[in-house]
Amino acid sequence: GFKSASMKSAEVQINKTTSIEVILETGQVSETVEVSAATVTVDTSTSAVTADISDTFFQNIPVQRGVANLFYLSPGAVDGIQTGSNNPSISGSSGLENSYVADGVSINDPAFGGLGVWARSYGALGSGINQSFVKEVQIKTGGFEPQYGHASGGIVQIVTKSGSTKTHGELGGYFHPLGMQTTPLNADDPQFGRVNLFGRYLGNANYEGDAELGGYAPLGKLRDHLFYFGNFNPSVNNQYVAPAVGSGLSTAYNGQLQRTKTSYDYAGKLTFKINDRQTIESSVFGDPSHTNNVPWASLNASDKTVNSKWDYGTRNWAARYDGTLTSTWLVDGAFTWSWNHFTETPLADVTQIQDESALLQAGTFNAQGFGFLEPYDSNTRSISFDTSKTFHFLGQHTFSIGYNWQFPVYDDSTSYSGGKFALPATNASGGDPGYGTATNPTVAGKMTDASLVLEPISAVSNSSGCTLCPYMADSVGGGSPVQVVLVQSRGRFDGGITKSSGKYHAGYVNDSWALGKRVTVNLGLRWEQQRLVGNQLNKLFNDMWSPRLGFVLDPKGDRKTKFYANYGRYAFILPLDAAIRALSAEDDVLGAYWAPASKTTGCPAGTPAGASCIQTDSSGNPDYANMFKPSSATLLNSASGGIGNAVTVGLSGGEPFQPGIRMEYTDEYVAGFQHEFRGGIVFGVRYIDRRLKRVIEDEGGISVEQFNALANNGGGLNYFIGNPNLKSDIFVNPNEQTFAGVDETQSACAANGGKPLGAFDCALLTAETNPSAANAAALVALGFPSSCIDTNNAPTPYVAPNVANTFGTVLGSSCFPAVNTGTWTDSTGSLLSDCTNLAQSKQAGSCAAFGGEFYADGKPDTYKDPRRVYQAVEIELNKGFSHNWALIANWRIARLNGNYEGAFRNDNNQADPGISSLFDLTEGAFGLLGKQQGIGPLNTDRRHVINIFPVYVLDHSRLKGMVFGGGLRVQTGLPLTTLVAQQAYQNAGEVPLFGRGDLGRAPTTAGIDAHLEYPWKFNDRISLKFGFDAFNIANRKARTLIDQNADQGFGVVNQDFKLPFATNGMNNYFFQQPFSSRLSLRLVF
Repeated sequence: GFKSASMKSAEVQINKTTSIEVILETGQVSETVEVSAATVTVDTSTSAVTADISDTFFQNIPVQRGVANLFYLSPGAVDGIQTGSNNPSISGSSGLENSYVADGVSINDPAFGGLGVWARSYGALGSGINQSFVKEVQIKTGGFEPQYGHASGGIVQIVTKSGSTKTHGELGGYFHPLGMQTTPLNADDPQFGRVNLFGRYLGNANYEGDAELGGYAPLGKLRDHLFYFGNFNPSVNNQYVAPAVGSGLSTAYNGQLQRTKTSYDYAGKLTFKINDRQTIESSVFGDPSHTNNVPWASLNASDKTVNSKWDYGTRNWAARYDGTLTSTWLVDGAFTWSWNHFTETPLADVTQIQDESALLQAGTFNAQGFGFLEPYDSNTRSISFDTSKTFHFLGQHTFSIGYNWQFPVYDDSTSYSGGKFALPATNASGGDPGYGTATNPTVAGKMTDASLVLEPISAVSNSSGCTLCPYMADSVGGGSPVQVVLVQSRGRFDGGITKSSGKYHAGYVNDSWALGKRVTVNLGLRWEQQRLVGNQLNKLFNDMWSPRLGFVLDPKGDRKTKFYANYGRYAFILPLDAAIRALSAEDDVLGAYWAPASKTTGCPAGTPAGASCIQTDSSGNPDYANMFKPSSATLLNSASGGIGNAVTVGLSGGEPFQPGIRMEYTDEYVAGFQHEFRGGIVFGVRYIDRRLKRVIEDEGGISVEQFNALANNGGGLNYFIGNPNLKSDIFVNPNEQTFAGVDETQSACAANGGKPLGAFDCALLTAETNPSAANAAALVALGFPSSCIDTNNAPTPYVAPNVANTFGTVLGSSCFPAVNTGTWTDSTGSLLSDCTNLAQSKQAGSCAAFGGEFYADGKPDTYKDPRRVYQAVEIELNKGFSHNWALIANWRIARLNGNYEGAFRNDNNQADPGISSLFDLTEGAFGLLGKQQGIGPLNTDRRHVINIFPVYVLDHSRLKGMVFGGGLRVQTGLPLTTLVAQQAYQNAGEVPLFGRGDLGRAPTTAGIDAHLEYPWKFNDRISLKFGFDAFNIANRKARTLIDQNADQGFGVVNQDFKLPFATNGMNNYFFQQPFSSRLSLRLVF
């Protein structure tokens, strides 16, 4: 006879084949052989690249409590930098290209793609899913089977805990008071010498409770059919910060304040086992959260008008059916619904003024007001169906087919604090502020809000003749008073409410073909379709076909060794941000200049006679509260004695699409080897090669200098969404003509009604208003190209004099004649209408094209190919728990090069998937985009990442059951790049000036962590577990990033270039966290 064989334990993981080896041994009938299956095995049925982490492992290692901290145990995951720790860069993608699924529910933010809640102003606020109710996490970093898509980064699947035939539960708490952490380093620390201050992070105090209960329904026959699990996990996170030294906030809070986030996370699951073959399951989980009313957006402000409070969170519901119709036929289906919201309420409704004058306080600070607000409410419904059938034909086939439908809805609202005002129809001298005759009736009188920056006029172009700009005392430098102006960086006048939605369909087929026990071939195909719907336009992206091919060789057929290879194409599905911003109406005022409220008496010494100075409060400081008085009398654009720039008005009714636009996708190749040694130790090595092949981005088709030329004539940039590449031709190429810098010395100009104007501008205006051979000759005598004057002696209306870089260096001037004709005016001197197509442009006298028009002209546009190439070798050594120990260890050696980071752009901290600023503008003659489209190391490139996480459990002595867990993570530093603004957008971080990585790399970071846990057992079922975790035991505090911005905005030099860095409000803190520790106490039964 044979001994009986019984299964003591077998841990079945997500989408993994669990091998159980049962050996029939001869013996007495009464003898029993116990069999257990380790969690780490060689899965010879698949070529997917996954990291599977179960609660039996992660509860015994030192990791922070949020579920996202488990993602980094995978070798393919590194910090996404400004996408937050909840959104790692996986296999070279940006942090907004991953798919997160919990119990079948997509928990991605619908608009941006982050995990849980994402706010445009603060980035990732994360998800309340924590380790208390997680059973297992699987991180797929490559080799996706065709049932997986919707992402070009990683696929993260989370399974929550369930009930069982035994009642089980836990009552516990986790405690991390401020005293269990050493003092952090900060960018504002005096030894670094920063001028522009952020405030300081002082530490955290976190307290978390945990109550969970699972089991069966004790109701007759239901006890074997109905099971439940519930968890409640309240937490309080106190962050202690210090406002910037010398700021009003520092005085108001006596140097320190406490920011508190309170969450009430919950989860529940009901499982109904119809019979041994069919199960229905429903789960719900959420994380309602709120904060106190304190400064979140900035810690460098004059007063508490920057304070706000948040209310945010998610709730999710899933219902699922799993059935085994026969021993070879499986069916499952699911319906899910997720909700997501964020609301922010300022303490006071005051117009924001940021002071960049460096006259009252060194550096930039928030003088008053909160600024930008963007509350939202969203939900996503989903239906999925999958079935698989196993049959035999020249081997064993497992044929699968499935379908998924998603319907995300996103209601977005944007505004600026301080209320609304009517846009004046005229400027301070009674003229057109630059709205243009075509749009002036549309813009004037509209109600708008505003965000303002106080700047010295030296930082503003065409401002040298501004007699209406008042003077302000130089309290910092002690020099003569300086003229200042209020710059309206943004203001929306279309109401600011946008409703958007999407429709996503996906289907797949797959055949897993086992040719005997040594060879398995996986052949699959995925089809995807997406419709984006804004409040003005909608767009369908269809017929995206993604092949998947995997090959596995088990040389001995014993499931101990495999060689494998995989090819996959992964489509990236655009989040709804593109529908919100590009397919909906968004009407903005950009670059309006306002005179601050002024007086002519009591001005500081050194103010010129007869000039005005800004109003001050009772303390003699600028009266920010009464500084902004919007009216025709204070609007300086194109006014005599004002600023010579026109108001830029963005009137958008939605962006058109390039004909034939297709979905974005990435191609991936994987090859690897895996072998299981004695004792359950599994060694693996693989090579991953991912290459971004096509992107979706909006494009403008003009250069920075042509943008300026359009702005000077009341025009603006028109965006079109396409697939930019080296060969694309969707725009008319301009015929840019360059000439030297010109004389802008102010003097009376007859063509300007006798009012002052620069010498060149006067000659240009004279030739425009009175075309003649003499006036044209006078213009040419000043260096203006004759090719920019038509046969009727009319100069082109598109001229950009004195084009400069951010450092104030004038590189020359540009003009843009028509590309299709030498005569762009008619007999009356009026400009011909714009050409709308190539055929029309060839008809003499019918139209004029100056470059940037949206039609092909037979010449490639001047874009480069978008490029992102990720190449990695990953080495792993893993062991499931047996013989008292377990291990996850991996080493990744990688390179990430290109010019396109992806859905998130760290250069300028831009979360606009598919509509970033990277391809908005072309390079032009003066190279004002630097190396923006050049190839180099991308922001999240780390050459080496090492993870080692061992666990050991004592099985004898008085300390029997004590757990020792360790953690080591080593990462080489990030590439560092000189970044500058360009004149069109003015924002810092737009342009990699000298090429990516020109500043070298940040230091390598390393941290050693430890976990101890001792169970005090009352009996076999109840124990009290005492835990202690220590993080960064060596207390290393290396900086992870520096200030890479050579300017704070166009024309404003950054005095802190290359110094340590943080973000406003300390939402990102670029030093390694110092030593900290945590205590836990859990009653487990």
